[in-house]
Amino acid sequence: MPEWLRVDKKRLLADLIKNYRSKHKKSEEVFKKTAQYFSPFPFYDVQSSGSKVWDADGNIYVDFWQGHFANVLGHNPQIIIKSLQDYFHRNQGLTTGFPGTHQRELAELILKQINADKIRFTTSGTLATMYAIMLAKAFTKRELVMKVGGGWHGAQPYALKGITIYDHGLNRLESAGLPGGTDAMIIVTRFNDIQDLENKFKEHGEKTACFIIEPFVGAGGFIFSHKDYLQKARELTRQYGTLLIFDEVVSGFRFHAGGVQSLYGIQPDLTVLGKAIGGGMPVSAVAGRDDVLALCGSEAQPDEKVKFEGGTFSAHPAAILAGLTHLKYFKCTGYGDSIAEHSSLVGVQFLKEEIDKISSPEQVWNPEVNDIELREKIFKLSMLEEGFNIFHGYGGISVAHSSSEIQESLDAVERIAKKWRKYI
Repeated sequence: MPEWLRVDKKRLLADLIKNYRSKHKKSEEVFKKTAQYFSPFPFYDVQSSGSKVWDADGNIYVDFWQGHFANVLGHNPQIIIKSLQDYFHRNQGLTTGFPGTHQRELAELILKQINADKIRFTTSGTLATMYAIMLAKAFTKRELVMKVGGGWHGAQPYALKGITIYDHGLNRLESAGLPGGTDAMIIVTRFNDIQDLENKFKEHGEKTACFIIEPFVGAGGFIFSHKDYLQKARELTRQYGTLLIFDEVVSGFRFHAGGVQSLYGIQPDLTVLGKAIGGGMPVSAVAGRDDVLALCGSEAQPDEKVKFEGGTFSAHPAAILAGLTHLKYFKCTGYGDSIAEHSSLVGVQFLKEEIDKISSPEQVWNPEVNDIELREKIFKLSMLEEGFNIFHGYGGISVAHSSSEIQESLDAVERIAKKWRKYI
């Protein structure tokens, strides 16, 4: 039995919360007026730069959250700040409602890097995945949506099933207020499980509009897809006339200058992008096949047209400029011949049984296999005491993080392990 299984978690968590409250009195006052989510309450930042964030109480943290993993260059990189400052000094940058020349430049850059035909911008990954699924349903004239257990595609009604709630697998609806029939509409298959994927397509393939998948699962444990699994997904979707959608909101432009799909050598029908393509500003996009994107174009027939339009702040000029500056400047990592070995996103898991390798979100979110409370609450608060802000067991490394900061974070884990022994 791992030594940490004998830790008195209730006593340890109580002490951590007590210490956290004592260091974040101003943040607690703000929290009482806003009631935002994080136990016991979030700290509120007043400054962020590079790898660090300063909170309202004067604490400084090395941050591995980095804007929901969007900040590949770190917080507020000067290359982007300077670009925006110049833009604003020319009395430009607020929303106008017009396309702007930067939008076309960013579109052409992304299309070239992911080898897609057309692209359309919006403001969030949630909206982009919703629009991608709407396009797939309109194009195929089918109703069912297939996704993997542990796949997070935003808080939109076509994908709010099988994310983090483990109940004999990841297969439950995870929100109230959804339309009737949502449960039956969303088919959940096991990540990296070829046999289950084949079974699901055999049963539902003829009625399935799309299979949406993160080729690198984010919230489900920072896990790479197996190449043969994605190849099988591409094969099955073509066989059954189903659109393959890669949700690369997390992975796009993080592992190299493009989508992780090119490292696998697999071309989806549609790609959803976000986070990094906005450079710290709200930009997301759906890119892919010309014939599919045509359904939201001006020439689409009224009974086939997808209302992927409007949105006051879609393609906001300052946001588009920030994204363009970000992508042009990128220092990208990732190796096509060793996809799963070089990642800037990492999570620590507290396994209750011996497992050689974490390969599915079911392992990550099953409380019988992995201690989720220890990872999401106790380890997070413990790392904050050490001066590191983490998420889902660690988080994302940016260009701004130094080698010494990364090593110091690893040293902090060693110190935390020694502290926890006092609670056994």
